This record gives sequence, C-alpha cells and structure tokens, in this order.
Amino acid sequence: MTSDTARSDSRRVARAHRRARYLRAVMSKQSATPDLVEVVTGLFEAADRGDWEAMIAPYAPDAIWESEDGITNAAGASRVRGLLEEWAAVFEGFTIKVETVVDLGNGVVFSVYRQEGRPLGSTGVLKERGAMIYEWVDGMIARVIVRQDNEEARALAERLAEARG
Repeated sequence: MTSDTARSDSRRVARAHRRARYLRAVMSKQSATPDLVEVVTGLFEAADRGDWEAMIAPYAPDAIWESEDGITNAAGASRVRGLLEEWAAVFEGFTIKVETVVDLGNGVVFSVYRQEGRPLGSTGVLKERGAMIYEWVDGMIARVIVRQDNEEARALAERLAEARG
C-alpha cells in the first residue's frame, strides 16, 4: 500500500467516524430514531450555506446519487459531496431551499426543492424546481434519486416506500 493510498483510506475512515458522531448526536437529541423530515430539512439548510461536511454527514460511505440525466450520478459519499460542491461552485449567489419534505415510511423520504443561481460569466439566472427521493438504510442515506417532474417523483417515491414495506 502506498502512502497516498494509506492517507486516502485514513481520511475515508475519519469521515465515516465524523458521520457516525453526527448521527449519534442527532439521535441522542431526539428519540432512538432520527426524525427523517428534520434531518432532510437540515441537509438543504447545510447545502444552502455551503456546509458540505454537515450536508454529507448522514450519507452512507457507499451512498448512490442518481439523477435522471445520468451525467450527474455519483457513487460513494465523498463523490456525492464533490459533485454537489462542483455544482454549487459554477454559480454566483447559489441558493437551494426545501419546499416540502414528507416521510413516506419504510425509510423513504420525498422532498421538493427550489434552487437558484447565476452561472459564472453569465447575466442570466437559473431557477429550477425539482424533487429528491431519499432511501435510508440502517439510519443512513443509501440512495438519493433526483427528478425534475415532481409528480412522477412522488409516484416513484410512493412505490419505493410500498415495495420496502
């Protein structure tokens, strides 16, 4: 094992420990299980202020980020974080706000968000509304599915919750 590989493994383990501490803190403030609506709402708040460490904390190390365009997919919490940081960095005045968060049961959470920002070097402003479906396993986010059609996303989320029941 090279020293670079050892450092990379060490950083990955340290991040996993930080995520575990974060989840224990959230869970100790509440009941034995975290309120998934509150946690997902907090993810959007963290992303809006650029706190990527807090935003990625509840993600499982092998979490999957799946978007319908297929271009912005990522596997692994660190890659998800990198993808989201890169996305936000191409905008001036980037904001993302959650509009709706619903716990559908069986570890499935549906959310609707609105994001806005001016692409660097442009005078135009991107305004986008979309949906995210969070799948939780063992108290951590295992998969996020991003869709632009909120009604289709809600139907998909409901099917996932039912299938996991």
